[in-house]
Amino acid sequence: MAKAATHKLSGKYTIAQNLATVVTGKEDANFSVPNGKYKFFTCSNTPLSCDEYSFDASSILIAGNGDFNVKHYSGKFNAYQRTYVLTPDKKYFGLLYLASLYRINSFKSRSSGSIVKFITKSDVENIPVFIPNDRFYLQELNKLIYLQEQNKLENELLVNLRDWLLPMLMNGQATISD
Repeated sequence: MAKAATHKLSGKYTIAQNLATVVTGKEDANFSVPNGKYKFFTCSNTPLSCDEYSFDASSILIAGNGDFNVKHYSGKFNAYQRTYVLTPDKKYFGLLYLASLYRINSFKSRSSGSIVKFITKSDVENIPVFIPNDRFYLQELNKLIYLQEQNKLENELLVNLRDWLLPMLMNGQATISD
């Protein structure tokens, strides 16, 4: 049986506030509108929509209460007042996203005993992040996260196209020829 190669990853630990600005959204839940132009991130897993944006960046969004989910988004958006918006330097985007996911999962496991009801700004700012010395890992991780984001946007576009086209096909406004 062959021995597995061991590779020691070298780097350093830091915390989220050293890599990103950490702010909360300013809007309340009533800010959303049907069919708005921009995404409105709340503590829900599914973003709502709104007509005004406050952010135009690649950001990690952490729900400060509810089910403590973590999302990432690039572009114009707005956020609910209990949603933390972390905007890092682009080279740390994927790394901070994964560190946030890992940390939030530990909050979830601790909250099941009804101890943690919400996440504080200090909790978010102090998320530990390991930065490898080899920048190759950062670049590859960012590529994967951005590919995931592009796939999500493409799926949304296809859903919107389907929702627009299907009623037209059903009522005969559009037909498909062979």
